[in-house]
Amino acid sequence: MVLKIPPPILMLMALIVMSGCNYLLPWWQFNTLWVIAIPLIIIAMISGFLSVLALAKADTTISPFMPQQAARLVTRGIYQYSRNPMYASLLLLLMAAVFIYGELSTMLGIVFYVVVINHYQIKPEEKALLTLFGKEYAQYCRQVRRWF
Repeated sequence: MVLKIPPPILMLMALIVMSGCNYLLPWWQFNTLWVIAIPLIIIAMISGFLSVLALAKADTTISPFMPQQAARLVTRGIYQYSRNPMYASLLLLLMAAVFIYGELSTMLGIVFYVVVINHYQIKPEEKALLTLFGKEYAQYCRQVRRWF
């Protein structure tokens, strides 16, 4: 893998970017919207749990650094809706943070996360999985979106 930073740490780095934007780049402030943030947090927690559970049930690796050690391609459960539900759940937490901060500029943290995770984590993973599972993985990619 190109990047050796765990995705949850990348999410925390994005939160730091968001915090900096909140104080240094106040574009458009609004009241904290807990009515949106709380459901996003709940959905993120459930989807994160379901994605780990699906991989555990399939008895395959959950390590983002060793996709080449995947024992099998998981396409059931939450993985029938998203190829990367763990990363999507972290993205949902960042989206919730925007509504908690109440500052539009904090969306730059989301941009940071998506660009970094796509380029340094997801693309190398996809390459490894394509090498490992070939046509089956290519077909899965055609049927299921990367994020949501």
